[in-house]
Amino acid sequence: MQGLDQNGLTYQATIKVSIIGSGYTAAGGVFVLNEGNMTTENGSLIYIDPDGHIYNNVYNNANGASLGNTAQDLFIDGDKMYIISQNGKTNPMGLGFLNDGLLIVANSETLQKVASYTDELSNLSWPSHVAVLDEDHIFIRDNNGVNRFSSTTEELKLISNTRGAAKNRMVVANDKVFFYAGKNLRVIERNSDDVSITIDMGATISGIEKSKDGNVWVATTGSPGKISKVNSSDYTIIRSNEISIGTVAGGMFATPSITTKGDTIYYGGSSLNIYRHIFSTGESKEMINKAELQNLVADAKMVYNSMAVHPVTGKVYLNTIKGYGWDFMVNNISVFDFDNAEASSVLDTNYTNYTSFPAGIFFPYNFRK
Repeated sequence: MQGLDQNGLTYQATIKVSIIGSGYTAAGGVFVLNEGNMTTENGSLIYIDPDGHIYNNVYNNANGASLGNTAQDLFIDGDKMYIISQNGKTNPMGLGFLNDGLLIVANSETLQKVASYTDELSNLSWPSHVAVLDEDHIFIRDNNGVNRFSSTTEELKLISNTRGAAKNRMVVANDKVFFYAGKNLRVIERNSDDVSITIDMGATISGIEKSKDGNVWVATTGSPGKISKVNSSDYTIIRSNEISIGTVAGGMFATPSITTKGDTIYYGGSSLNIYRHIFSTGESKEMINKAELQNLVADAKMVYNSMAVHPVTGKVYLNTIKGYGWDFMVNNISVFDFDNAEASSVLDTNYTNYTSFPAGIFFPYNFRK
């Protein structure tokens, strides 16, 4: 800004404005979604850019408003990001919270809000996960099962035969939605309001994830535990591998017990141990154990939701907290590089005290079609 003062002298003022609410679809980016402490705060979103810089409250900064209370899951479909919260504008104690509501739709590039829905979803019971085919096929898992919501008509319908759907992420593959209940992998096909097929995996499922080739990884916790690849077209099991070390159990986590990059699969059995399985060779290996990890990250006492491997860099992200009570405020986002043999430590980066009950780690690259 430039002008003249009362004495006729020229003055100039310069303000540098940085807009961090852009470029959020970068291949190397990372999101960490926070539930927030449900009694005192709303959910929030952390972004780590490809250069490793971390930004807190990026949705709030882009909109001047908050995510819903107890944010649970997000899904990116093209230019839209869908974020679902458990409680929306009212916490479990019945207290009203000022935020953008139960289901928020934001521009995936800028995070600016496009739409939000609360009253339209009043029939939902503690929604937890979301998966999207298009604006008329938004699938939301809650205590009743899996529901289909249309943002164009605002119609909400419970899908038949979905009761018991696990409180865990769903997968979109081959233009279909995959979810699981107990030992059964189930499929909802486009334009169907019923389960199209059920696949008995023979043991309790602990997580599913889309594979790079468009099929579906499935982890099961039988004896022994297994990791299988299921064909998303004809639903046959392409191959199953037994896990020879560690466990793929997911505990109470609301995120898959496995995380994958190509045919490299990481798992931890809800512990502070990190294991790696190479699906093509069947080899399982311990990458770091609890004692070694705690030597690198002193306050890492418990994992809060599962780890996630970056689909581009291969680095493994792990959220830990010191404990419950107010110890959740002592926390870490730890980034491990198990492929860099020249590094002095497998701990690549550690971000301290950014999370607030992290609901999960998400990579924009994984949502590319």
